[in-house]
Amino acid sequence: MRNDRSAKSYDLHTAIISNEEVAEAHYLLRCECDEIAQHARPGQFIHVMISHGPGLLLRRPFTIYTVEGREITMLYQIIGEGTKRLSEMPKGAPLQVLGPLGNTFNLTTKSEPAVLVGGGAGIASLMLLAAALRENGIETIGLVGAQHHARLLSVVDLESIGITVHIATDDGSIGHHGYITDILANLLKHTDWHRPMIYACGPHGMLATVTKIAADFEVPAQIAMENRMGCAMGVCLGCVCPVRIDTNNFEYQRVCTEGPVFNATDIVWDV
Repeated sequence: MRNDRSAKSYDLHTAIISNEEVAEAHYLLRCECDEIAQHARPGQFIHVMISHGPGLLLRRPFTIYTVEGREITMLYQIIGEGTKRLSEMPKGAPLQVLGPLGNTFNLTTKSEPAVLVGGGAGIASLMLLAAALRENGIETIGLVGAQHHARLLSVVDLESIGITVHIATDDGSIGHHGYITDILANLLKHTDWHRPMIYACGPHGMLATVTKIAADFEVPAQIAMENRMGCAMGVCLGCVCPVRIDTNNFEYQRVCTEGPVFNATDIVWDV
């Protein structure tokens, strides 16, 4: 992963351009944030103040899904009161957006193909990466998992930029009946790839399984963590995760500042 601590963040007042449901309980919000759009890199996120009713004191973190000119989008799931209210905000409603924040995926390696593994809304953290990989001419394969077909995300977006997509659903309503990690293991076992690289984002258990599979096949993997964040500035320590510093020791690092992208083998999954 890449960590550019000299990068600048911008705290911008903007308004919603569109906010549309794209799958069950998932929305795509578009807004104009020129400075953030200019400086955003794959894996980075924004911190959003939702000015829609009382009781929402803290900002909410969202990955930067796409960048188009002066505009950015974020793909989000309704999880709690904050995202529920956000989903109800109409075109023209005000937002305060801080970003871009966090580190980025490391694209300096010459590994190919790039295998993107997204579980649920975790695929949102990989779309900007997918676009960058394709712009660099890197063969890219997308593995997208969901609970069921109504919650499947980003397949059309990935295919529109030339990425072959494999699908898995927990209930078998579309694609492979099972976990997206089943497809990952099968591809690594039966496909003669020379130097693949795995990029993943999704639930904790999925990421732990991706890490194990990658290690079993001796394939490098970078992951974007989705820990809850309070301040997103490294102050509150609410988003820490255990990161290996040598064979026998680890330390807690902040996902919002040292992450959200880590080398998969650096995370201690069994703490």
